[in-house]
This record gives sequence, structure tokens and C-alpha cells, in this order.
Amino acid sequence: MLGVVADTVGDLADTLWAARSPGELLATVAAAERLRSVLDAMELRVVAEIDATHAAVTEDWASTKDYLTAVTGGRTGEGRRLLALAKALTSDRTATATALAAGDLSRSQAEVIVTTVDRLPVNPALRAAAETLLIDQARTRNASDLTKLGAHLLERLDPEGTERRDEQALDREERAAHHSRFLSLAEDGLGGVRLTGRGTAEDAALLKAVLFPLAAPGPVTEPGGCGGTPGSARTCGVPDCAHDGRDPRDHGTRMWDALIDLARRAAETDTLPTSHGTRPRIGVTISLDALRTGLGTATTDTGETLSAAAVRRLACHAEILPYVLGSKSQILDVGRTSRLVTLGLWLALLARDQHCAFPGCNRPPAACDAHHITHWANGGPTALTNLVLLCRSHHTTLHTTPWQVRLNPLDQHPEFLPPTTLDPHQRPLRRRRLRDEPLRQ
Repeated sequence: MLGVVADTVGDLADTLWAARSPGELLATVAAAERLRSVLDAMELRVVAEIDATHAAVTEDWASTKDYLTAVTGGRTGEGRRLLALAKALTSDRTATATALAAGDLSRSQAEVIVTTVDRLPVNPALRAAAETLLIDQARTRNASDLTKLGAHLLERLDPEGTERRDEQALDREERAAHHSRFLSLAEDGLGGVRLTGRGTAEDAALLKAVLFPLAAPGPVTEPGGCGGTPGSARTCGVPDCAHDGRDPRDHGTRMWDALIDLARRAAETDTLPTSHGTRPRIGVTISLDALRTGLGTATTDTGETLSAAAVRRLACHAEILPYVLGSKSQILDVGRTSRLVTLGLWLALLARDQHCAFPGCNRPPAACDAHHITHWANGGPTALTNLVLLCRSHHTTLHTTPWQVRLNPLDQHPEFLPPTTLDPHQRPLRRRRLRDEPLRQ
């Protein structure tokens, strides 16, 4: 008989569905789903009979569950779930079985109803009422919505049991998440790294509490404060910048920057454990020529390859230890950390610049670095006369674009020289003066 049904349905494969109206297409899918429910109900009754008569074992299968997993081609455990549903529908949940056979439920909805009712207190009248309610609601709710309704029923009808089960389940999930925690930094083959990891919700709460304040969008500055022109394609050297004074970074970018910012702050404190008697440093091996010119590559002591320009940027604010090699790879110098800004010098820099000195930017000192005007690798001293306070974004701008900075010889305050593409005359700019002295080509 089922062979005849299969042949009949198979004949529909040659139907030209593109010639059917939208209403006919929708009705066909709805009819197919009702037929699927009818077949599921019939199959589940047969499954219950196979288990009751040990038919699978008689035919040399290890168990009914193994046979069902094999014949359905499902995942491991599919046979067990199918058998459990079959037993429930042919014993306690006959009303659900009737609705499934009538095509009023899907198998997924039937599984939700059985699972929900079985978690209620063993009260036949209560369970029957809950089953009737869920069957009725299944006419307008999918399996996901029905699951939420079932959870609401459990909470209302058995609050103590629900709370206890939720607590036990949460405890199991937290233990599993803790035992499977990991963090991985893998090179992506494109000059960067990919960070992946997993941890507990408790870990996530701590990370969010620390990173979210650091990841907040930068304060709004004056339009054009970046050096570009609002509403035009004129570049300022900051990727994706609209020149409107707003932070151009999306949330994911800000979160990454916040993580790096957190690492920098930790590296600048004495809270990290020591390594070989000193606080951790980034060690890089680089040639003298690459260090001077900013062209070439360097290798960190953990195996990463960095551009020489990246090493020069790190040298401004990170405690790196460069191993400088000559033309024959002999070590010429092991860099000193005396180039780092001391507390007293940092306070003097804050007193002079107060916040990011780039025109139009007022990011606070907590988001800033001390930038060497003449790079340390080029012999620039770590002195107030060679330092300027820059936020992370504008620090990168100074290292990656033609923007230049210098101290005014009269008052020793920073002033910036824009690229010739923005101002052919490269007239010096100071913060908060772009509105009065706009760039002109």
C-alpha cells in the first residue's frame, strides 16, 4: 500500500511547478506537510509495535534504537528519540497522537508537547489539560513558539520544580563551558590573525564590563577635525572616515581596539607576572636599516612577522626590546627601555597637551599615547621637547599618512602639517582652529 502512495507522489516529480499559481504552490506545500504528519503518526505506531514485539532484535539488529537510527539515516541518538516519542504517543499522549494523525501537528510540535507535559507534576488531570491547551495552540504556533509557551506553563504550574531544573541545567552548562574554555590566535595568511575562543557566561560578563567602556565610540569632534572635508571624498588618512567628527569604527572594530587597549594598559603596569625577573616585553629582531627607514620586516620572539613600520609604532608606547642586526646579521644593539615615558614626564606631557593634540580631537589622556616626534629609532630623545599626546587613531594617522607634527618654536605646543593633497602650502594647524582656518587647496 505504501508503495502505491510512493508511486503516486513520485508522479508529481514531473509537474511543471513554474506553471502553477502562487496559491496552488502554497497549497501543495501545506498538503505535503499534512501528509508528512499522517505518515509520521503511522510510522510511530509501527515503531512502538516493533519495540513491543522485539522485531528488530529478531532480525539480528542489536536494538530497536539502532535499527531506527540506521533506517532513518539520522544522527546518533535519532533512534532513541524516535522510539521515546512512539512510546509516549501510544500510551499517555494519545490526544497528541490523534492530532498528529489528523495532520493538525508536525512531528516537531508533537515532540515539544510530549516533553513539556512529561515535565509537569504527575497529576493526570493537570497533564491532560496542559496537553489539550498545547495541541490547540499548535494550530497557530510553530515548534519554537510552542516551546516558549511550554516553558511558561511549567513556570506557572510547577514553579519550584522549574527553578530547580533550570538551576541544575545552568550549573551543568556552566561546568561544560568552563571545561571547554580556550583562546586561540591563528595567523589568517593575509597579514593578520584570527581570534577565536569560548568561555562561560561569567567570563563574558567580566569581559563586557571591562571592554564596553573602552569600546565606546570616540567623542564627537568638530566636522573636518580629522583633516578631511565633510561630504567629499577628500581623504584624511583614517579608513572609512566621513569627516563628520564621529567615530568611523563599527562595534566589532571598537571591541578589538578595546581589547588591544586593555593589553597595553596592563603592560604598562606592574600587575603582570614577571618573566626572567622583569615585566613582559615584546622582543623583535630587525635590521638596522629597516629600523631606520621603516621599510622591511621584523620577527617577534613569539614568531609573528611585523612590518618595520609596525615596530616603529610599537616603539612609541609599548615596552618592546629590539634586537638590531647589521648587514651580516650580527647583533649591533639590544634596545633599551629607557625610551619609555616615565611617570613624571607623562604628567608634564598631560599638563601641556591635556588631551589628544590633533586638530579637532579631544580624546582624553586615558585613550592616548606619547608619540615621539623624531622617532626613537632615528635618535629622537624621550623628552618633553620630542613628545606629543595622540589618541590611538591619530597616532596611527601620524605613522601611516603624510601628516606631520612639530612643536612651535615660540610656545613649544604641537602643531600639525597636513598632506599637500589637503593643503598645498602645508600651513600648520593647531587644535580647535580648523573652523577658523579651514584647509584650502
